[in-house]
Amino acid sequence: MSKKEIKRQVSEMLDSGRSKTETFNALSGGAVKDKVLAYLIGSWPDPELIDRHAGKIKVLLGLTYIQALIGLVGGYFLGLTISTGWAIGMGLFAGVVPLLFAWGFYRNVAQAYTVYVFLSITQMPRMFKDYGEDPIGTVIGVAITLAMVFFVAWLKNLLFPDLGFFGAKKIKGQFVFSN
Repeated sequence: MSKKEIKRQVSEMLDSGRSKTETFNALSGGAVKDKVLAYLIGSWPDPELIDRHAGKIKVLLGLTYIQALIGLVGGYFLGLTISTGWAIGMGLFAGVVPLLFAWGFYRNVAQAYTVYVFLSITQMPRMFKDYGEDPIGTVIGVAITLAMVFFVAWLKNLLFPDLGFFGAKKIKGQFVFSN
């Protein structure tokens, strides 16, 4: 079986009410590695958890839309220093990237949460570039970014309790799922 077929089977089994542990045991040792299978099971969006945390997801979507708007306007004015074409291109790029994350958050894709946190953390050193010129603005920007990163990471942990930062959680060498 291919990875796509395994993913379909995992979704069908979990949607039918089988536990994550039963699903893992039934499909373990097959065409895909157990590590990949555990990630597929752990990244399955549980409807009960999604309903329980729907308000938090809506808050995250609202904040992401605000980021998209700020990116659109900021990218436009930054590009305007070069030319009108650059202004439109940079504005669209800076506005579309947050919207792609919003789409992933809306569809409850675990990878969207992971990539958002990872990219935000890797961009943190660049935020301190202008600290000497505007220390208060830099600290405010870093604080807002850190708050957003922690919120996204916390929400990922609530929605996908079986996932660590990059993969499925293991305890004493065994994949363990919340059922």
